[in-house]
Amino acid sequence: MKKIITICVLAFFTSFTQAQQNKFAADRAENAVSLIKANMDISDSDIVFLKETLYNKYASNASKIRGKNLSEDEKKQVYRSAFTETRKKLMKVFTNDEVKKIIKLEKESFKK
Repeated sequence: MKKIITICVLAFFTSFTQAQQNKFAADRAENAVSLIKANMDISDSDIVFLKETLYNKYASNASKIRGKNLSEDEKKQVYRSAFTETRKKLMKVFTNDEVKKIIKLEKESFKK
């Protein structure tokens, strides 16, 4: 009986932690997409693609960094690789100039 309760409690805390990370990624992606949408003329389907791509980037970064006790250089490497992968994904849908503007607006959204 104690084992079942312990497992249930651990499962609850694990799901709670996962939900917090997802909320962070969702909020950050939503902020970036709203700024990009306000400054660029992008179709609704491309907005959905952009939001999913940015969400995946933020959620992946969080899962790779949180609780791992990484050095600043290791964190920078995670961010660089995520930037490169995200840029490749965006280049499949958007032009080079659009991707540059998206990245610029995404960075601006961090400051708000």
